[in-house]
Amino acid sequence: MSAIEYGRFQRVLLRCAELAAEAGMKASVVRMHDETLRPWAEAYLEAQGAVVKAGAAFRKEHRGAAEALAAFDAPYREAHRVVRAFAPEAVLPDTLKAQPTDTDKLNALDQLLDTLDDHSGEAWADEIAEGALGQRAAAAVREMNEAIAADMQFAQARDARAAAYGPAYERYLRFKRLVRDALGSKSRQYKRIHLRTQRSAAEDGPVTRPDPVVVRLPVEAASPPSQRALGPASSRLGEARPS
Repeated sequence: MSAIEYGRFQRVLLRCAELAAEAGMKASVVRMHDETLRPWAEAYLEAQGAVVKAGAAFRKEHRGAAEALAAFDAPYREAHRVVRAFAPEAVLPDTLKAQPTDTDKLNALDQLLDTLDDHSGEAWADEIAEGALGQRAAAAVREMNEAIAADMQFAQARDARAAAYGPAYERYLRFKRLVRDALGSKSRQYKRIHLRTQRSAAEDGPVTRPDPVVVRLPVEAASPPSQRALGPASSRLGEARPS
């Protein structure tokens, strides 16, 4: 099954708006665009812009989390060895690098800090808490929480775009057919908004590689465009405890 090229569809919708705004354009074309395509196109364009913005934030936060974890790995391993010696009953992952997701890494840090809290007042636990691990823990946990929140926001933005795509594409097809009938299939205007794909005979969506999937959330049924804003994703884990 072919994937959707969201960026290309964005450019085509912008061309449709330019076409309708041309001087001397037929009234039927202008009306069809302004009253049937434009509201849904604007909703899609807004959703596409939100994905671009959320994607940039996603990459930035994950770079920050990776840098924080790289600086935190050695103190974590050192603290882990000490905990195993003085509190062998504690169950902790051996290394942060072995954890498959940011949430797992954050849980590993949380477990280690909980263990130190349980042994607060003992010299070995206080030394770790006041050392490199304690000094860097708050920053590492904060960076990972921000990366997890960015994951959620990116996923929400992608799902909102997917929900906006179907209604906008359906109305784009109607507009394109009118342009073909009103201006001709050989016209410059029609050629600029015609998507040529492997399945163009069926007038399906354009073909490209899909965007990387981060988190899949339920997609709401398509409904008329609204100005609903996506709220910020809340952190799924608590704030770092003070050292």
